[in-house]
Amino acid sequence: MWRYRALLPVESRWGSRLVVGGTPLIDCGDDGGVNLWVKDEARNPSGSLKDRATEMVLAAAKRAGCAHAVTASTGNAGASLACIAASQGMSATVVVPASTPFVKLAQIRAYGAKVCEVDGSYDEAFEIAERMADDAGVCCRNTGINPFTREGKKTCAFEVAEAFDWCVPDWVVVPTGDGNILSGIAAGFLDLYALGITSAVPRLLAAQADSSNSITRDWQEDNEGMALPQSPTLVSPETVADSLSVSRPRDHFAALHALRATRGACVALDDARILAASQTLAQRFGLWFEPSTAAGYAALHACLATGRIHPGARVVLLGTGAGLKAPQGVNSVVPGHRHDPGDGVPRDAPEDRRHLHRERQT
Repeated sequence: MWRYRALLPVESRWGSRLVVGGTPLIDCGDDGGVNLWVKDEARNPSGSLKDRATEMVLAAAKRAGCAHAVTASTGNAGASLACIAASQGMSATVVVPASTPFVKLAQIRAYGAKVCEVDGSYDEAFEIAERMADDAGVCCRNTGINPFTREGKKTCAFEVAEAFDWCVPDWVVVPTGDGNILSGIAAGFLDLYALGITSAVPRLLAAQADSSNSITRDWQEDNEGMALPQSPTLVSPETVADSLSVSRPRDHFAALHALRATRGACVALDDARILAASQTLAQRFGLWFEPSTAAGYAALHACLATGRIHPGARVVLLGTGAGLKAPQGVNSVVPGHRHDPGDGVPRDAPEDRRHLHRERQT
């Protein structure tokens, strides 16, 4: 990602020794009438797109003389912080809700970070992490609070545009929880357009879980005369897509602005469609991502069904995190049977997931 250093706010010499970014854009050919590419962000050091944000945040922190970093996370941001902090020689603390998947906790601990589990939600973890960063020598990586997260994530947009020889795709599908990836991707494409490097900006499709759909609820499509809401609608998330599970999106306003600036759209999917889409991605394309990416794939097909996305469109799906980060979803789909993204899953799937969760706790 540092190859775009002229467009970044921190000098590359403050970056880690790890190779962040430069991930492949996989041509999946025709899919439902559109030309589909998948940006495989699972190839980053900790296995998710969050490494772009963390690389930039810790470079800025290193430059400022910080020796410790803290973040709240449902898993991926915490694993990313732990990974890149280790490479930077910095200590790290990750505050997680008790519902954080075991495999993500194991990854955080493997890198040597301290894990602080709270008996509450991600939002409570977020506030605790902020309080931990009161000291000037402590960097808080929290999404939507630290502006360098967006600066790191926008490099993903730079790579997509360059891969298309600066003729941007028609749509980019962005799995959306807190809204920070959405705002970062928009910032990248808008930067390129403002500099005259590209002649257009792709439309962004935000994909959410239907129980964690605050941004979808607050999005007022095609109504630029209406002011964007300053505060998010609070929701009560309960979804297999833990990376999207937030009740109060912290980059809410910037995410809505991103949708307006790119003439974007929002779609919220239930867990059945997310799990079915996960299986389709794995069995049709050999791409196993965590459920957040599958939400994006399901959103794409929902928009194809309604005609929002037209046949022949060039579409890029962001593959935000590796499937090994959320293996619990696999047993919720009938083995050996390929579902279409709109299909359901067995009615006992939620109970299966609860059973797996209980097993991890014993």
